[in-house]
Amino acid sequence: AVPQACGKCEMAGESAELLRRIDGLQEELRLLSDRIVKFETPGILQELRMLSDRVASLETTGIQQEQVVVSASPDPTAEMVDASDAQRLEAGMFQGASEETEQFRTRRNTAKSVFFGTRNSRKLTARSVIATESEHELQESFWDALLVAGLDEIGPAGTAVIAFGVLASFGLQLLFVWIVFTSFLGHDAKYDVNHLRDWRLLYGHSLDSSSGASRVSKICGGALFEREWWHSALLDEVDAYLLPVFPGTFPDLSVGVVLSSIALAIWACYIAAELQDAGRFAWSIFQLPSGNTVITAVSQEDRVFESVSCLRRIMVFWTVLARLAIAVMLGITGGLWLAYTRDITDIMLNAVALLFILEIDELLYKVLASKHTMKYLSSVRTLQLGQRKTWAGVDVWSMMRLLLLVVVTAIFIQCTVCQNAIQAKAAFDSLCGGNLDFVYSSHPQMGPIMVMDTKPFDLREANWLPGIRQMIEDVVLNYDRRDLADVVTWRLEVGDRKVVAQVVPKQVTQIFTAYTKLDAINAADNDVIFSISCEDRRPSQSEWEWSTVTAMTGATNCREAQPFCDNRSFPLVRMVCPETCGCTVVDSGILIDTGCKQRCQNEMAFKASQENASCLDYSMYNPDDNRSEPWRRFWQDWGRMMESLATNATDREEMQELFSMLAIADCSFIEGLEDFVCHPEKDSTFSGDNAPMKVRSASWACPETCGCSDQGRGAFCPKCGSSKA
Repeated sequence: AVPQACGKCEMAGESAELLRRIDGLQEELRLLSDRIVKFETPGILQELRMLSDRVASLETTGIQQEQVVVSASPDPTAEMVDASDAQRLEAGMFQGASEETEQFRTRRNTAKSVFFGTRNSRKLTARSVIATESEHELQESFWDALLVAGLDEIGPAGTAVIAFGVLASFGLQLLFVWIVFTSFLGHDAKYDVNHLRDWRLLYGHSLDSSSGASRVSKICGGALFEREWWHSALLDEVDAYLLPVFPGTFPDLSVGVVLSSIALAIWACYIAAELQDAGRFAWSIFQLPSGNTVITAVSQEDRVFESVSCLRRIMVFWTVLARLAIAVMLGITGGLWLAYTRDITDIMLNAVALLFILEIDELLYKVLASKHTMKYLSSVRTLQLGQRKTWAGVDVWSMMRLLLLVVVTAIFIQCTVCQNAIQAKAAFDSLCGGNLDFVYSSHPQMGPIMVMDTKPFDLREANWLPGIRQMIEDVVLNYDRRDLADVVTWRLEVGDRKVVAQVVPKQVTQIFTAYTKLDAINAADNDVIFSISCEDRRPSQSEWEWSTVTAMTGATNCREAQPFCDNRSFPLVRMVCPETCGCTVVDSGILIDTGCKQRCQNEMAFKASQENASCLDYSMYNPDDNRSEPWRRFWQDWGRMMESLATNATDREEMQELFSMLAIADCSFIEGLEDFVCHPEKDSTFSGDNAPMKVRSASWACPETCGCSDQGRGAFCPKCGSSKA
């Protein structure tokens, strides 16, 4: 029992020694307080943890050994001795044992609560008020390095570098502010609403000949290559900027507004942090005692500002004032730059560029400052700002900063970003708002305005005839001069389709130029480009023309093409099938002669039809009169043309009703309409330079009414001379 008691006494002594070491370390930490050097603190804390763990281990081991000895002793006397020893130990009869054990427990719990936290830590409530020590740590920048400029430890060269860095940072940031203010904040000419309105009035509603749409419809409905560069730049920017983030829920919340607001909020936070650092730096310097500038070296890596001179305070004051001024100017000009940026790809890029300019002093410090200056500045301890009261974990200054940041950012966004979005929408509406699908013309001498509706712009349809697009695509993608079938013909067979193109030698460009200037009225009589025959042409005879007719109509011969003879979109059908379409006879019922060769009227077939035509007016009551079908064709052609010229639905219905009635009537119903029947070429619809149409009269149907009894009265009159009375 005696050896066991001695062992317990040794453990109690070792515990007391450990407790004394802990007390010494705690006393040292209390003396060092918050000024303890950062790299020393982890070592002391680690040693305290090791000692505390060691004491806990020794105490636990001693208790376990005591329990084992008491439970394992078979001798009642030994049990009594052990019990008495335990009682004496508990009563303090072993000197220092019980006292040290109790002290150990107290110190251990204290150490754990101080260094490792406690479960019974104080809970902050809404009424909790805590005084928190506030301090400022010097930043690695020339602004803060100016505080140690002029000291003997820095030297004249180091001071000169610091002064140069401050001036360079201030100058570069001020230069950037000037450039942004003078170059980037000006009015963007693309968004000039008056200019856009003038352009639309003067040019927008003119006809685009290649597509058949108005120019403004082509610009607003087309893609990149259909627009001029400034139209494309404007519309692409506006479309992306005004694109809704949530189209169904918040249609007015656009991508541009959201990105600009986020960039402005981030920029405001950076400016607030810069202003806060400058203010804390100035306040910490003015908190130091006055006197000579004294820096105490606690160690080679630890220095403390004891006092600062009046001259250095003044220098710091003007330095901080310049820093605050440049931060405010950067904040305002940078914010305006971000707010007025409408290209969404540039918004975040500009924000990053602003951060680069804001941190240029730190960058110059890292590049230009000497290692000695950097090390000296980093060795200066943090500067005290004093106590700051905290309510429920938040101080008044933090709440004021938050409130001020939110209010300033919200006002800035409302006054700049939202107005920018409104201007972008106004510019878009000025260019592409309202009805785009019409053109107008005002007579240059008299002034009245004429308006014509147009189709919306469609790149795939353009101004091509039906079926032509596929042929053009085949030619564009496959044409190769080496594949010429003969000297002037290029052929391509695609499945059951045949594409034929006539090739003009580059030495004879006038033929190509003449072809591009041909109109449908005169093309049929151009014997250089088209066939001069007045007979129906088979596909094998006019392969070039027939490949196009087949692509447009699907017909492969004149009989199949006959339903398209009166379709004004296909004058080529009459050119290859003049006999089938009635171009070679006088009484076929044709009104508009487009596509018919005028020379055919001098051919024997046409003259023979004049000789054989009746010299009596057409009568619907004469069952032997076979002119009913040509008569109907004539008035149907009139009806189609007049319906296309009608300006409204009412006029169109009236035209349909009138010409439908005339189509089933005869010459006895045309009283008052003689000009329509006998001399349609005198009508304003066909006369003049703007509408040089070739038309035929119905003198062949109403020779008596039209006065064809006099020989040679009209080109389309029957030959009703004296011999044929």
